[in-house]
Amino acid sequence: MMKTMVEHFQNILDNTPFFWMKDDKVIRVKSGYAENTLQTNTTEYCNIRGDVHGAVCTGLADGVMGIACFTLGKNVSTIDINGNYVRAVKGGEKLRGVGIVEHNGTRTMVATSRIYNEKGELVHVGRGTFYVLHNMELPDLPWSIIPEDTIE
Repeated sequence: MMKTMVEHFQNILDNTPFFWMKDDKVIRVKSGYAENTLQTNTTEYCNIRGDVHGAVCTGLADGVMGIACFTLGKNVSTIDINGNYVRAVKGGEKLRGVGIVEHNGTRTMVATSRIYNEKGELVHVGRGTFYVLHNMELPDLPWSIIPEDTIE
């Protein structure tokens, strides 16, 4: 039985068929906001230079922005996504993605994302437009069981 909205949204990720989502963890959610981590490795996530492939950052950005939309009770599908890579990430690093809904429309939503490396340095900035497929009922659960001021 799920105790928090974090667990609810993690359950959604756990049932996603993309292979790398197994390493994506929801760590914080609130209305219009989501934060995930992604533990990369050197075999499944890297390009020929040993850096995390750009598609990984784009995928993490898409996922964290989508979850931010879900927190507002809307099931969405990506219409458009773009991003800027600020610095390279070596395989094996844990990434942290933050998604924020900027526009909460009835037919479309716009969200932004920021992805950070283990040092807290910005590595990717993204923006996405999402089509609202339908509203969805959110469970009556607390966002977290940890007081807001203790979450890092």
